Amino acid sequence: MTERHGMKAAASLVVAALLLPSVRLEAQRPFGRDLRNTPYLGVGYVANVPDAFVGGAMFVLTPKLLGGAGLYADVKFSPSSPARAVEYDATITVDQAENLYGDRLYLQQSAWFSVNLAAVYALTPELAVYAGGGYSREHHYRQYFDGTQTRGFQGFYWVSEPAASGNRVNALGGVLLRAGRYLVFQMGVGARPAGADVGVLLTLPM
Repeated sequence: MTERHGMKAAASLVVAALLLPSVRLEAQRPFGRDLRNTPYLGVGYVANVPDAFVGGAMFVLTPKLLGGAGLYADVKFSPSSPARAVEYDATITVDQAENLYGDRLYLQQSAWFSVNLAAVYALTPELAVYAGGGYSREHHYRQYFDGTQTRGFQGFYWVSEPAASGNRVNALGGVLLRAGRYLVFQMGVGARPAGADVGVLLTLPM
């Protein structure tokens, strides 16, 4: 029994010796623990409140670039549009609704699509800042009420407003906050559409 125990102990030492280098290597690569000194790839969800609630974002950070710099990119768009509403009327213009029919303006709403790119820099192990810009496309609509209820749905109808629609230049900036090993929260602001950018991203090893 003593000889058998000795052989088991020797085998355990050999296994430990073989695994020790890999354990040390993992200790030298603390994935998800430091925005400044660890390579980061993050992907996840982002929204602009209140106009573009559907979106996706990603960022890359590397300590090899200025001690923790990288890039951020996102795409955001409005989940719905008055153009898809049952009361939308493509045959009526804003001028007709106001000057011909004299209908009352009830609501205004825009549908947005934007693509953005920004530079990122990690200030601390837990905090990175980003700033950049991009392209936005706005489609603006007006909702009117017809007192005779002969137009639209129960008197309400949407019309497009080309004069207030078009291509825009967006600007955005904010912060990325590390929350544990695998999550990063995003908080920022955008200009076109104007609102708060909020998101959560899952970090992946690089």
